[in-house]
Amino acid sequence: MQNSKTIEEYMNANKLDLEMIVNDYTPYIKTIIENAVGEVLTYEDKEEMITDTFFIIWKNQDKIFVSVSSYIAGIVRNLIREKLRKKKVTYDISEYENLVELSKIELFESERDEIEDIEKCFKNLNKIDKEIITMFYYSSKTIMEIAKEVNLSVINVKTRLHRIRKKIRKDLGVGE
Repeated sequence: MQNSKTIEEYMNANKLDLEMIVNDYTPYIKTIIENAVGEVLTYEDKEEMITDTFFIIWKNQDKIFVSVSSYIAGIVRNLIREKLRKKKVTYDISEYENLVELSKIELFESERDEIEDIEKCFKNLNKIDKEIITMFYYSSKTIMEIAKEVNLSVINVKTRLHRIRKKIRKDLGVGE
């Protein structure tokens, strides 16, 4: 696996070369999963998360605006949380998050500026938008759960998420 590859580097004749992504990133994904859950989940659960990761990449290939490794790390983190929630496993993922913070320094040094830019965009959001995006991406809450918590309609939450993502892309100069 090479650090900082963009999705464009995995395109071949305007089609995503998913096989190359699978070959490059399967060990990376396995490492993230093992470091996060160890023996808490079964082998089958872990394999399912790997497959789901590649499916999500394929499904959202036109929406990826960060490096593939960063995108994958986010997907895997969310899949782990969702799997643990479905299995009703109580597991302290904060240790894993600390490992991810350390690995950002080691693995993503070349992406540090990109991460800082995203953090700046996040800081420029108003309070409600910060809450919504945090609940959706970090806490893996559904739009309906978010709507209830922030006392907004489901449509309003969907619209805000769309506008937040659009604003962040614009602020980062991506997808123009």
